[in-house]
Amino acid sequence: MAICNLLEDPRQTREQAERIAAHVRSTGPLLPDGARLLISGPADPGWRVITVWDSEEARDQFLEQRLAAAYKAAGLSLDNVALTQFDVQLLIAGDLVGASQRYPAPLTRVPTPAWKP
Repeated sequence: MAICNLLEDPRQTREQAERIAAHVRSTGPLLPDGARLLISGPADPGWRVITVWDSEEARDQFLEQRLAAAYKAAGLSLDNVALTQFDVQLLIAGDLVGASQRYPAPLTRVPTPAWKP
């Protein structure tokens, strides 16, 4: 069963998030093996990242082998990051506005199309 993780770092800035993403990209794909979804954006305070993984093992491998080093390179540590996990019962994604085509550009706001009934 897939798992969803919510990572919240109240100390992280947009600039640090961009450095972390750049470091992760430099060591492999931004969406690593075993990951199905990555959503990242500002929180109040800090930065929030939502990921969906095939397994805890895939997530742990990414955290240990790539993300911890990316955090260190940005002057941060995963030690004080809040990580919440739950089992995914349902995952539905519509058109993601070509988000995968936008990388490896820096993190930018993706326009959301207007809702039409």
